[in-house]
Amino acid sequence: MATVQVSPKPLYAGVVLLGLALGLWGIRWGLPGPERLARVLPPGLDGPAFQQELASSWATMHQGLGENLMVNPKSFGTFTGIVETPAGWKTPPKELLNSYRSFYLRSEHEDEQTILLALSRMKPQRLQLNPHLFTYGALHIYSVGASLALGAATGLVTLKSSLLHYLANPADMGGMYLAGRLLSVAAFVGCGLMLLRLGRLHAGLEAGAFAAALFLMTPAAVVQAHVLKTHTFWAFLALWTVDRCAAVLERGGLKRYAAAGAVAGLATASFLGAWIGCLVVGAAGAMRLAGLHEPDGKPCAPRGELAGLAVAAVCAVGMFFLISPYWVTGFGEAMAEMKVLSGFSAMNPSHVWLFATHALRRSVTDPVLTLMFGGAALALMRGRREPVLLLCAIAFLLALASTATVGGVLATRQVRYFMGWVGVGSLLAGRLLQELRALKGPAGRFGTATAAVVLAGLAAQGFSYAYNFSLGEGARSNHFLSGEWIEKNVPEGAQIGLLRYPQPSNSPFFRYDRYRLKFIEPGLAASLPEAQLPRWLALTIPDYDDRPALAPILGRYERRAVFPRARLFPWIELDPSSTTANPLVEIYALKEKGA
Repeated sequence: MATVQVSPKPLYAGVVLLGLALGLWGIRWGLPGPERLARVLPPGLDGPAFQQELASSWATMHQGLGENLMVNPKSFGTFTGIVETPAGWKTPPKELLNSYRSFYLRSEHEDEQTILLALSRMKPQRLQLNPHLFTYGALHIYSVGASLALGAATGLVTLKSSLLHYLANPADMGGMYLAGRLLSVAAFVGCGLMLLRLGRLHAGLEAGAFAAALFLMTPAAVVQAHVLKTHTFWAFLALWTVDRCAAVLERGGLKRYAAAGAVAGLATASFLGAWIGCLVVGAAGAMRLAGLHEPDGKPCAPRGELAGLAVAAVCAVGMFFLISPYWVTGFGEAMAEMKVLSGFSAMNPSHVWLFATHALRRSVTDPVLTLMFGGAALALMRGRREPVLLLCAIAFLLALASTATVGGVLATRQVRYFMGWVGVGSLLAGRLLQELRALKGPAGRFGTATAAVVLAGLAAQGFSYAYNFSLGEGARSNHFLSGEWIEKNVPEGAQIGLLRYPQPSNSPFFRYDRYRLKFIEPGLAASLPEAQLPRWLALTIPDYDDRPALAPILGRYERRAVFPRARLFPWIELDPSSTTANPLVEIYALKEKGA
């Protein structure tokens, strides 16, 4: 009986459609625009004079901060102590100028503006390619620049050299963020296609389809597809590195080693944390030297493989510095930034376990994490019978081991540093699902049911996250709704406590001029005597939560209103540390004495 060949073309089309559906739903969340400004600005304040004041203060601030914000401690600073602003002012207090400017220029993700600032410091026509930002990879920054140029050519983006233009036209600023986010969506879809390719070539077409679906519906991947950051971009390059390493493993040769090294260099030039891809190239060579690349177990000649590894190393390093030459010309600045970043890292082997059981587990869901580790175990057991899958298991475990150097491993947002390896884990999980479905009799039917339940559950998760991004696109967001509640229920002139100066990500949107605002340094708030507590307290919980630190004083308040993240399905709740979109907002009132 002839075997029926299934065409992969419909699967590729399905992956593209799924990726676009999840990536584009809510892609305009939290962008600057007139609707948001109207919620926070007093009538008549917006105009050329105020916009000029904001532009001048911006220039003065950045002149003091210098070109590289990462190496200036003031860039990470906020107010200290307690700051109060009056109600009913006609001229905005100086403490609120940065806040108001942020509503003109910033999205509701604090990091997105960083890429645009880096691009603004570059002058390609003068061959000044140093963005004065080493944390984010040059290849991604350049690609965002290309996206903006393409957007300008198609009318999506308006490019102007003057900040005043964007202060007068905040929606144009929103168009720049949108163009960068669309690059993230394109890379997100590319990850799905690369996983389908890897599966088709090395694990089975069905395994590739499962892998693509699992990755695209994973909450952590959906989140990163919606932001102007590098994490879906480098993830695609990491998966491409695995693809090139598979070619090395199967056939060897200097050209294939060179290609694998070059792609690993591209990945590292997009995100420093992608250096693990260089280890994967080394692992492919080591497997050939150990005879793990084919069933007969015959090792390759050391001379050829060592030469290949040397070529791969040269290509990886060469590609990195070719794309990021400012690492050489600005080496001192780079090292100063790396020293700052080292303060956010850690070296603790227990972080591997904590990352896997907390951040990763909540980001990919329990069933999928179980399948990932099960798929890795299957690949390790089969060894040389399926060398590419063994290489994938090694890559996944190497990357997991590297989390020993990462701080904050309990927060799901940290999974962005692991995004490429989530894709590799998805391929291992997809292969295990394929194996379970191939079992005969009741076991195979159980495998099919397992695949259906896992995919359905993950789809509900992924679309729940995309739904909250869609709610963040305008007046339905918790920022708007909580601000409207304040203006309807809190008397004008009342004192409202906030733990940070207002920004689009961390505050309800209300008229700040109508109230006496009391900004309290989070470390001081818990120890305030009752006489100094504000009558009202507004807490916004984006991807961090101040409430545990406020436990000593929250008992003196009663919660009057809560605006939770929406649930597309009643049983699915978004992880609070996963995204800043449509955040939880709680509003408290001080209890009456004796209550």
